[in-house]
Amino acid sequence: MLLLYVVKSKTHRPGNESLLDQIIAEHDAALRRFVRVRLSMQRRDEADDVVQDVYARLAQMDNLEERVAERLDTVRNYLFQIAVNIMTDRFRKASSRREADHVHTDDEQVATSLDCTLNSPERQLEGKRTLQLIQAALNELKPELRQAFLLNRMDNRSYREISDIMGVSVSSVEKYISAALVAVRKQVL
Repeated sequence: MLLLYVVKSKTHRPGNESLLDQIIAEHDAALRRFVRVRLSMQRRDEADDVVQDVYARLAQMDNLEERVAERLDTVRNYLFQIAVNIMTDRFRKASSRREADHVHTDDEQVATSLDCTLNSPERQLEGKRTLQLIQAALNELKPELRQAFLLNRMDNRSYREISDIMGVSVSSVEKYISAALVAVRKQVL
């Protein structure tokens, strides 16, 4: 695997290469998996960029060996924390860009536009189709899965209340609702 180290503002620290190579060899797969899981579906293409930025930050550190030596048992956690910080920074930058692109209008115009969008025939048809798909998925479920799901989502019952009603453990209720959600998602998506 070829990795490029792009260092933006600081210069690359020459003494870090062998340690950095060792860290990459040991933790690259886990770091990539960690980043992919935490990025939303729309931002999955940024995973490689985030991992690259993690390695760039490591390459820029003056005292990488000392920092790693202090944390030998938690190097992976240290990498994950750097990745979380980078993802947070990217999210904030993207949010501020979206905010800067926002065009302000008067509230009445926005309300009218939103009302037209929400009540459009296409939107209503899409909603009906989605409800039909959900209903079809619920009809295919085992009765206990359907009951647990409906008690939770329609009657706003807690897992404890559902377990008391159904006479099963809370763990079983969690499994029932999880299985129902998976079935509904498969049908709708």
